[in-house]
Amino acid sequence: MPAVTQLLFGDPLYFGIWYYLVVPTAAIAIGTMARAKPLFMLGTSLAVSITLLIYAAVNLSLARPEGLLALGHLFSLPGAAAGTLIGAFLSRRLSRPISVLALGFAGTLVGFFLNQVVVCNTLMWCGPFSLPIS
Repeated sequence: MPAVTQLLFGDPLYFGIWYYLVVPTAAIAIGTMARAKPLFMLGTSLAVSITLLIYAAVNLSLARPEGLLALGHLFSLPGAAAGTLIGAFLSRRLSRPISVLALGFAGTLVGFFLNQVVVCNTLMWCGPFSLPIS
């Protein structure tokens, strides 16, 4: 889905189409290596796609789009990968399909946003995610 959005609206993150293809593919690859269930990988790929679309929407809505905004996304991907791995191992105990899907989605997003908070308070300023320093 992010690659289609990129083709329709241009490249709001200034990374190129490869980034929109590699990020969801890497999420699926991590789930495959962890031998996660297919619905888990669907939830994971939906989660990373949503993070890409949010970043793209934010940059498209700005009067002056930021060229380095996507670095916040890129630097938060290790947290998404960690959340995906942890969720994949936890999902083996679940039997309900909707629970597996939800864990894939939530695990990836929680990892991404925890990493996002760290990035926004150490490497770059991210507006409301950055804590005020007095």
